[in-house]
Amino acid sequence: METIIFAVIISAFLYWYLILRPGKLSFWRVASKCPDAAYDFFSTSECFKVFEGNLPKNNKDILPPEKWVGPFRLYVPKIENRIIYVFGKVGEYEQAQDDFLQLFKNRK
Repeated sequence: METIIFAVIISAFLYWYLILRPGKLSFWRVASKCPDAAYDFFSTSECFKVFEGNLPKNNKDILPPEKWVGPFRLYVPKIENRIIYVFGKVGEYEQAQDDFLQLFKNRK
């Protein structure tokens, strides 16, 4: 019985993590394969906020959760192998992710 309960909990977590969690898995796969290009994309788009290195302790004050989704982490070799933290503006970042995926679809 405990095994069944554990399996249900793990399944629910994976469903949330892979399906319901904000951000497209396909987008983050491409971004992780091309982190330098993703960094440039984030840095030039107004619907993303990027923090290099450490995430500020008051990030929820700077970027209220009802208006910004994140943080998402990405390792970027281009900037001295640093980890960046990315927030997406609610209602805007989704289209930007689609645009980024389209750019890479056209490059291949």
